[in-house]
Amino acid sequence: MKKLASVVFTGLVISGCSSVVTEQTAAIDQLTPCNKIQTLLGAYDTRFESLKTTKVTTKFMDSWSTNYHLVGKQCQITAFDHDNVIYRCQNSYKEQVAAVTDHQKAVAFTRQCLLESNWHESQKESKNSIRTTFVLDENTPVISIYTGKTLSSLKSWSTSLEIGKSVATKQ
Repeated sequence: MKKLASVVFTGLVISGCSSVVTEQTAAIDQLTPCNKIQTLLGAYDTRFESLKTTKVTTKFMDSWSTNYHLVGKQCQITAFDHDNVIYRCQNSYKEQVAAVTDHQKAVAFTRQCLLESNWHESQKESKNSIRTTFVLDENTPVISIYTGKTLSSLKSWSTSLEIGKSVATKQ
């Protein structure tokens, strides 16, 4: 009987936790990209602590999944050391057109969000890549959107959005 009660209690706890996560994810999904960018920029100084979920530790870095998705559904927060932490989302594509389309969408919503704050936008293009970077000043994290060819034969293009180290501290 004790085992049955323990199993039922454990099931209730787990279902309660997953319901909270589901509610949080649903609430986050309702946010606009601009709300998400502002939240991410605000969370940078605390190493994105409030946005971290599941942690994975390796010899070289710690990373956490996050529910804040701006490009694709593969987003994470990575800490390489105490001073170097980034938020990054990435999506992979079979075709260059789809990757570039998502790059343009990400640039458009980022530009719209930062329009009134005097951010500087720059873009570099080559045959196999595009990088658009938004910089406000030396103390604010940089937002970088990158699309490029990958080594994968199945999905040979990717687009990513990264929020990370400011210009003053990049080395």
